[in-house]
Amino acid sequence: MKKLKVLMLLSTYGVASGVNTFAMNYLREMNHDEIQVDFAVYNERESPYIEEINRYGGQTFVLPPVKNLASHIEACRDIIKNGHYDVIHDNSLILTVPIMFVAKEENVPVRILHSHATELGENKWKRVRNKAILPLLKMCATDYMACSNAAGKAMFGRAKYTVVPNVVPCNKLNFNYETRNKVRKEMNVENKLVVATVGRAAYQKNPFFILDIIKKLTETTPEVIFWWIGNGPLEEQICEHAAKLGLEKNFVFLGKRTDVVDLYQAVDCIVMPSIFEGLPVTGIEAQAMGLPMVVSNTVTDEMVYTDLVDYVDLNAPMAVWVEHLKEALRRNADRAKYADVLRRSAFSNVDCGKNLMDMYKKMLG
Repeated sequence: MKKLKVLMLLSTYGVASGVNTFAMNYLREMNHDEIQVDFAVYNERESPYIEEINRYGGQTFVLPPVKNLASHIEACRDIIKNGHYDVIHDNSLILTVPIMFVAKEENVPVRILHSHATELGENKWKRVRNKAILPLLKMCATDYMACSNAAGKAMFGRAKYTVVPNVVPCNKLNFNYETRNKVRKEMNVENKLVVATVGRAAYQKNPFFILDIIKKLTETTPEVIFWWIGNGPLEEQICEHAAKLGLEKNFVFLGKRTDVVDLYQAVDCIVMPSIFEGLPVTGIEAQAMGLPMVVSNTVTDEMVYTDLVDYVDLNAPMAVWVEHLKEALRRNADRAKYADVLRRSAFSNVDCGKNLMDMYKKMLG
């Protein structure tokens, strides 16, 4: 039986990316006797994902820089021609115009654009540039996907798109009191209240506002410790801002971690005053771990499947955010029960690989 062949486009192989987490969570649940998924990225980075993709029978490619357009297009054409792909699934966008154009020229039957955010860029210049380039990408596509209706409408307007929810592994997201106590002891936070943000250290996550909130919170709740879990372009500035605020005893930048699930066990509350999001994987994971969340009203309510999410207006005074965080830290939820809630939700990884394969087949007609 001929395998279905898919080329997945990502920005990097980095493990701190929600988009990459989406791709890998679906890949792990596919029937690899029926499908081969190759990956192409634009920035080389060491990653455990590469070995994992190879183990499932996929190839991995790193494209040459787009600024060397001739060599870049040549590399794109080699990959497309040699791969004989049925589907090209673009999760990166904008940088992918050359390879999507080549895929159209070479008659790849299904060419998907997948929206993972409600904004086209992290600043005004990028949004203007990306808005100008997006029509070129749309001309190359045959189908649209989105992680949520909010992300779909933001990128595709009234055009038809298929919502493919971000999923998380049910078997890994189980709260355990013994693990919590063990991790809190190892992290030296046994007598602390731990607030965390999990995600890229980038503009989108509103990092300086988060630190200002934490500073204000420590004035009345000095036992608070704040963890930033994840790396990104603003990590140095974030650490500098924390030092400026005098948060040396209350702030730890943990950076990129491979033990995020264990860290969730030790955390008491998640704060997410994001400027924009698509449908954050962190939000799905945190709810499964029974963690109260205080999030901005810019985050889609499509991620909510528990009673743990508290929305606050992004423009509300800092004092309002602090009060909501205090309330979240006072919650005494039965955290262990939420793993079962995840299993019954649309965000469960059960059958997700088969579901995505069925979508590909349907698009192929």
